[in-house]
Amino acid sequence: MELSEYAGQSTRINDFYIHVSDGIQLYCIDFIPKHDNVSKPIIFFVAGWLSHISGWKDVLRSLTDEYHVIYIETREKISSKIPDGKSCTDFSFNVMRMVLDLHEVIQQIIPKKRTFVMAGSSLGSSVILEYLAMRTREPECALLIGPIPVFRFPPILGDIVPNLPPSWYNVLKKLVIWYLKTFRLNTRKEKEQLIKYTNTINAADPYKLKPNALSLKNYSLWDKLAFIETPCYIFGAKTDTLHATEDIKRLLQELNRADYIECESNKETHSAIVALYFINILKNKLYKKIKAKKP
Repeated sequence: MELSEYAGQSTRINDFYIHVSDGIQLYCIDFIPKHDNVSKPIIFFVAGWLSHISGWKDVLRSLTDEYHVIYIETREKISSKIPDGKSCTDFSFNVMRMVLDLHEVIQQIIPKKRTFVMAGSSLGSSVILEYLAMRTREPECALLIGPIPVFRFPPILGDIVPNLPPSWYNVLKKLVIWYLKTFRLNTRKEKEQLIKYTNTINAADPYKLKPNALSLKNYSLWDKLAFIETPCYIFGAKTDTLHATEDIKRLLQELNRADYIECESNKETHSAIVALYFINILKNKLYKKIKAKKP
């Protein structure tokens, strides 16, 4: 993978693996602008479930000339490394383990005196919200694209997935793509969305994906929102049916300090347009103006 296409010409790029406490190694990409102003926060970016960095090219190219961005790939992705002599069955792939991963990585690679913000999409946004509820080392704000507070698998997938061995992934991925195409995606208006998810599903590691998907079957973060004090921006899209509108509304109601930005489409949430929103929020510290709902 040629990482230079994800950054401006003056940006220095370091990619590396970082060890977390259970022995798994996670893939990180560090984008450092030529003039890394330490008064600006580092953007710690956590992509969504099955998300591939190629879907974030325009966002990263727009951010990395000016901001130091750390892009981390979570453990369910094909890039994570399992220790020699171990298998995926020896490890947890649930959300709370992913939250612990974020905590450990932040402690290791973001300097103590440097401020940071967290950005993410889909499951990445959900894991960020779980992290914020821990109230450990808090970011200045969170920029969250289509967070998913609860995963609603249809009965056909919920019944089939537990009984299929990972070697049947070719069958399973066709079911998942069919489900997305039939029930969750507006394929007439958002053809790019289906192509994006199809490519990432095809590239996934079935031995990591199965335990991760099973752990998400009954997942909910509703009871964690009351503990979050960090200002949050929730980004949604008019034509995005994958991330339920009612769930986004409830998130905004239950988060203590939150604001909503609506984009035209899922494609726009992965474009330079959303990066410009990020830059405006950070440059003008708009997150400081989000008032708390609690007295």
